[in-house]
Amino acid sequence: MPTKEGGETMKDNIYNKFFDKETYERVNKDNKDLLKDYLLELRQMKRSNGTIYQYERDIAIAFIYIYKNLGNKSILELNKKDFRNYSLYLQSLGLSTNRHNRLLCSVRSLLTFAENDDESYDYESNIAKKVHGLAKELTREIFFLTDEQIMKLKNALIEKEDYQKALLLMLCYDSAGRKAEIAQVKKESFYDETKSNTNRVIGKRRKMFSLIYFSGTKECAKLWLEQRGEDDIDSLFIIGSGDKKRPADKENIYDWVIYMKDLLTSIEGKETDFNPHSLRHSCLQNLSEGTHYICRELKMEAGFPIEKLKLIANHSDVSTTAGYLKDKSVDELAEMFSIKIE
Repeated sequence: MPTKEGGETMKDNIYNKFFDKETYERVNKDNKDLLKDYLLELRQMKRSNGTIYQYERDIAIAFIYIYKNLGNKSILELNKKDFRNYSLYLQSLGLSTNRHNRLLCSVRSLLTFAENDDESYDYESNIAKKVHGLAKELTREIFFLTDEQIMKLKNALIEKEDYQKALLLMLCYDSAGRKAEIAQVKKESFYDETKSNTNRVIGKRRKMFSLIYFSGTKECAKLWLEQRGEDDIDSLFIIGSGDKKRPADKENIYDWVIYMKDLLTSIEGKETDFNPHSLRHSCLQNLSEGTHYICRELKMEAGFPIEKLKLIANHSDVSTTAGYLKDKSVDELAEMFSIKIE
């Protein structure tokens, strides 16, 4: 039965719809032995425990489907129709396109391993490769906030004496941090006004780095820490009060940003639809255009080149950073011909 390190079993609702220990114990032993060999291969390749766990439970779903619908055959005996029906089954569960494709990809990877290991497995053709995943869904359009909107929102939160949310807003806007990274920030560095970086946090692909911040964040941090008072919690952001104080998590951060979205909508009298990731996009976009307040403070009206933005975003490649910025091709086309394009 797939477990996380430490013995935690599957908790995701999607898996609980059909996963149970008794059923998995009846799964074809050859299939489970193949999976064990594959997981050993992943460990030898130094894949992370989280990645291995994900493959393990994703493939377990396929094995249970085979047990219930295909006579508990060896997965090496399945044909293209079987895998196509498995794809249709996954679609019937209402999974997202990404989740559906990931489950199919896990099976393909397992069978590629069997195909390549000709010493242990008599398997010559990975049939699952012939069943394609679903077309990717269009991503939600990013809402970019202007520096003026950020300042308008910050001032409104300060006026409400909601200093913690004001600090969250400015730290997100200054650092381009993801909500999971922001949730790891500790309060220690903010007592030293000469510092402009947080403790090291863990980002995507287990990268470790500090988040940077500027005068707007420092202003709000001073207000928040004075309002918060003394406590023995290291986390910069907390929920609760008195003896019930505890560190905030990324879900709390998401909820606070949605509150800010509604507040800005009320202030401006028109719909604003942003989330924590919008603040990351807005930081990079405004730094690139020279409209971020730190650009004015540094007299960098031209903004920063994408190679510098890549460092702030902690990306490995500038092409990833470019994807965070506005697509200006439509504006440039409209300017070329002096027309309006909506």
